[in-house]
Amino acid sequence: MSRLVRLIALTVLALFASVSEASAQRSRRAAKKPFAAFSESAQRLRDSLAMRVQPAAGFSAPPLVFALSTFDEMTMRDSVLTMARSQIGTRYRLGAETPGKAFDCSGLIRYVMSALRVDLPRTADEQAKLGREVARDTTQLRPGDLLTFGTKRRITHIGIYAGNGKVIHASTSRRSVIETSLASLGPSLLRNWRSARRLIDTVDPIPEVQ
Repeated sequence: MSRLVRLIALTVLALFASVSEASAQRSRRAAKKPFAAFSESAQRLRDSLAMRVQPAAGFSAPPLVFALSTFDEMTMRDSVLTMARSQIGTRYRLGAETPGKAFDCSGLIRYVMSALRVDLPRTADEQAKLGREVARDTTQLRPGDLLTFGTKRRITHIGIYAGNGKVIHASTSRRSVIETSLASLGPSLLRNWRSARRLIDTVDPIPEVQ
């Protein structure tokens, strides 16, 4: 009799384990990876912003300065930082632009801005020609401004100003995307800080001619 009871108990346990494993597999399939969930959220945000953001009419030069309300400007700047911070820890690799896997400095900038439907050229030297130049002064810089580094002839590195004297960039020395203070970039890189570029701005509308 005790052998029959043990057999029944083992059968019940086996059935319970089978049901639990099937349920766990369904849960794993249903669960979204954090990056995938973030990407969907970014997509919705991008589509929402695209309905409101309009190029500045009559703004001939330089390109990629948007006519936004103050609210839209702040929303877009916050979004740029959110996208950039989502890639902190991603490894550095020259020529890479794959989220969650590897970036170089300009690949990171291009990815962050393309998520908001702003299409940038590939290299840091090309990206450094966009937007409008602003003072290299942390009291005047705004989160989302681009910081460029290099020589007078060629820009070789680029990052995103994160506010409070910090920058997010794909670091060649740390071999990953990091957020760090400008002071910690080191004297050699700071000596080669060439410019700050503003791609996101509030532009007063051009008054209509009566």
